[in-house]
Parts: sequence; structure tokens; C-alpha cells
Amino acid sequence: MRWIVKDSDRKPDPEPIRGTAKKAVVIGIIGFALALLLIVIFYEQITSPNKIWYPYTCLVAIVLGIFALFKVKDR
Repeated sequence: MRWIVKDSDRKPDPEPIRGTAKKAVVIGIIGFALALLLIVIFYEQITSPNKIWYPYTCLVAIVLGIFALFKVKDR
């Protein structure tokens, strides 16, 4: 395997994905909100000894996602 490729041997760059950063952030917030809901509903069935971190992780991700919404605006 070669790590350095000549410019003539390179494949063209792929086209960028159509979409916005705002859409990606909203999808992430929805995903973590759904995960938080499921963790709260099934909290007693979770057998991991570290289960206390699961809802806090989702809450932090939701807060950071809301902050990101204000940062990305309409990009």
C-alpha cells in the first residue's frame, strides 16, 4: 500500500453531501432525546453498574446540541 500518490493517479474528490449543518444538529438532538426517553423508561432494566452516566450523557449532548443550533445558524 502506498501512502503518497501522484496527482495523476488520484481519484477525483466526491461531491459534497447536500444538506445543512442545522439539519445534522437537529437530527442529533432528536436522537439523544429519544435515547434519554428510553433510558428513563427502562432505567431499572439496565444491568450495567455504570448506568448513572447514561442519562447525564444524553442531557449534556442535548444542551450542547441546542448551543450548536445557535452557532451554526443556517449553514
